[in-house]
Amino acid sequence: MERQRTPRSAQAKKKRAAGAKKRREIVRKRVILLGILIAATAALIVFLICRLTGVFESIPERSVLHVGADGQVVCEEVTTFDETFYTKSSLKSFMKKEIGAYNDENGSGSVKLEQVKVKGDTAYARTAYTSPNVYSSFTGFGLYQGTVKQALKDGYDFSDAFVSVENGEKKEQAETLDITSQPKLNVVAVRENIEVTVDGEILYVSDSNTTMVDASTVSIEQLDGNNDATQLTYIVYKKAAKSEK
Repeated sequence: MERQRTPRSAQAKKKRAAGAKKRREIVRKRVILLGILIAATAALIVFLICRLTGVFESIPERSVLHVGADGQVVCEEVTTFDETFYTKSSLKSFMKKEIGAYNDENGSGSVKLEQVKVKGDTAYARTAYTSPNVYSSFTGFGLYQGTVKQALKDGYDFSDAFVSVENGEKKEQAETLDITSQPKLNVVAVRENIEVTVDGEILYVSDSNTTMVDASTVSIEQLDGNNDATQLTYIVYKKAAKSEK
């Protein structure tokens, strides 16, 4: 004769069923959470790789020369890319070969290729140099950095037509004595048609062929469009507060 279930056994079965359902729900939530964690980790890895390789960085419209307070120079060079002469890989190989040969003669790490990428018909390369002298030696373009006092001692006479600069805008004409009477100011002297960014606020600049981009950046460009012609351009500035010692 079949044994009749008691109310107590029915209640126990109901509890076991509820417990099993609860455990299944916990497992389901853990699986979802694990999936989210895996996806987030993968996204973070992709982001870091893209960040390190410069995928998220935009290419500037023209070449920019960054002259740091520590003397390090970084050039972001933008040129027209012609596949008639180079592929992307051969361009990078060529640059590495040139830099390697220079470093073999002048010291390891003097010049470092940080990034090369091609977008459409534009090639972009970012290269770091340990000093303005290294930059001049490697590229052939003149670059000097120091205080006004040091520059005078090194033969820079500041014999140029200057204008004062306030808040990134050219103002009235300035005399050479206005600058040389402030020996602690800093100066970058460059012989190249390029945008130059310094680590501080520009106070004076050579008037000819220069346009202020902002308080720390000057664009140097020949008015007749002849980029093969260059002239010495002075950029006199006060170091940013964080760089002062």
